[in-house]
Amino acid sequence: MALSLQFPVSTPRQASLEISKLTPGCLASSFSLRSPSTSSLHSLGTSSGIATAVKKSSRRWRAAKTVAMAAAANEVSNRKVLIVNTNSGGHAVIGFWLAKDLVAAGHEVTVMTVGEESSDKMKKPPFSRFSELRDLGVSTVWGDPKDVGAAVGGKSFHAVLDNNGKDLDAVKPVVDWAKSQGVEQFLFISSAGIYKTSDEPPHVEGDPVKVDAGHVGVEDYISKSAFKFWSSFRPQYMTGSGNNKDCEEWFFDRIVRDKPVPIPSPGIQVTNIAHVSDLSSMITLAIGKPSASNATIFNAVSDHAVTFDGLVRLCARAAAKEAKIVHYDAKALGIDARKAFPFRNMHFYAEPRAAKEKLGWTSSTNLSEALKERYEEYIKIGRDKKDIKFEIDDTILSKVG
Repeated sequence: MALSLQFPVSTPRQASLEISKLTPGCLASSFSLRSPSTSSLHSLGTSSGIATAVKKSSRRWRAAKTVAMAAAANEVSNRKVLIVNTNSGGHAVIGFWLAKDLVAAGHEVTVMTVGEESSDKMKKPPFSRFSELRDLGVSTVWGDPKDVGAAVGGKSFHAVLDNNGKDLDAVKPVVDWAKSQGVEQFLFISSAGIYKTSDEPPHVEGDPVKVDAGHVGVEDYISKSAFKFWSSFRPQYMTGSGNNKDCEEWFFDRIVRDKPVPIPSPGIQVTNIAHVSDLSSMITLAIGKPSASNATIFNAVSDHAVTFDGLVRLCARAAAKEAKIVHYDAKALGIDARKAFPFRNMHFYAEPRAAKEKLGWTSSTNLSEALKERYEEYIKIGRDKKDIKFEIDDTILSKVG
């Protein structure tokens, strides 16, 4: 029987203290940490008050969850971990969240961001929030992946994660440096986009991949590099605080302005949008359980899918608005769907089977709640007031009639 725990925590240490009150038998059992439901917060009055309370509760819940995983399941602890983090794109937020989870699990973390600290890119999230990492004791440095040693100042590490390169030219220098330094465990952030189109979705680990894809070459090189432990993670679409790549924002842009939302027909295409905290918790488990995660490809995704139309409705609900969906046939209209819509116009989703089977990982997030958090940030930065042009939308709507 699963044991459900509900207690307020505000720091990883408090979470540890609460968990330490459990008997060893309890820790050996299957249990979950539950945050208060949204419905229990209605008495707080304003919608902003509810959103703030949910957000704070979510953060506390994730901290407790991470410590619980470490206490109950890890093979190793107190690892020195280096995250080589990209300076752009949607994957940058993975390193940000992962650093927090690793510290909460008792590891020592260094984040090496590609490029220079003075770069304009560092003015955007998640980089603009790196003070949060430093407050936790994370070391943040900048440098060139071709000379990691110079950037980290001669530090030694048990584990290295490359969350930057997309091909062997970019990742090989990091792999070779790690081998030369005697690093035991190497992990790589790959992509679920390397799977070949299948008539039998969802994509699962072991499905055929595009052999000419850059990420595939990296995975192959790492697997042959004689690390004691190695793993690769294939994320898909992500959401979560600190993400600087448009995803849900595309939908909010139209919904808040009461514009129709053009969706490729028929709108029931299924995809996967994972909260980045699910990805970071998965990788944290892999670092804490190197034997269990060794020589394994992991689909770093949520365990729930969503349709295109469903995502529109969830975004509208997060914004407390109504949305008008207009379906269109991109090919019939002569529209380049890649420019008109932020997702692949097809069924594209994967399942996290390996993480569940090998790591005992479970998703702890809810897309509807995640979108409420993202909408709050969307309003905070004033994007709802930004002058945005919708030329492609206008073309689609004029042709649909």
